[in-house]
Amino acid sequence: MWFYNILSVVIAIIVAIAALYLLFRLFVLKQGNEKVILLPKRATNFQVSDRNFESITLFCDIPFVNKGRQLGTIMDLFPRPLLPEEHFDAVKVHAWAMDINRPRHDGYFEAVIIKPRKGGTIRVFVTLTGKNGNIREDIKGFPYMDIDIYYQIVGRTDYHVDKQRIRLTAEEVQAALVQ
Repeated sequence: MWFYNILSVVIAIIVAIAALYLLFRLFVLKQGNEKVILLPKRATNFQVSDRNFESITLFCDIPFVNKGRQLGTIMDLFPRPLLPEEHFDAVKVHAWAMDINRPRHDGYFEAVIIKPRKGGTIRVFVTLTGKNGNIREDIKGFPYMDIDIYYQIVGRTDYHVDKQRIRLTAEEVQAALVQ
C-alpha cells in the first residue's frame, strides 16, 4: 500500500512540473522574440562619398526595423560584393558597412541594439578601384553588381544569420562619375 502512495506522490510531482513547464512555455510564446529585418527595397540610390583619379567610393543607406516584441541585436553585418572576374575584371571592389548613428571608418561593424517596433539605418560603402589606375577608363562597360548583406541577429533565442540583397547599377556608377 505504501508503494502506491509513494507512486501517487511521484506522479503528482511530475504532473505539477509538466504543468509549470507548459505554463512557462506559454509565457515565453506570449513574450515573443525579435524580428530584425533589413529593408533593401527602401534603400537609397548610391551616391558619391569620395572620388579620385584611381578610385571612386559610393554609399547607400538601407533602413532596418525590429518588427518583433523583444529587443534585438545586430551583432555583425557585412556586405559581400558579387562581381566575379568573369563578369567584369577591370576594377577591384571593397565594401564595408556601419550604423549611420555610430559612424566608423575602420571597417568594423559595431553591434547595435534595436528596441521593439523601432529601427535605424545601415550605410553601405563600396569602393571601386581601377586596375589600370584610371577609374574613368576602367569603369567603362561596368554592368551591375549585386551586393549580399549578411547580418547576425540575436534576441531571446540563439543567434541566426539573415541575408538581403541590393544592387549597384551601371547607371548609378556612370552618374557618380559625372558628378
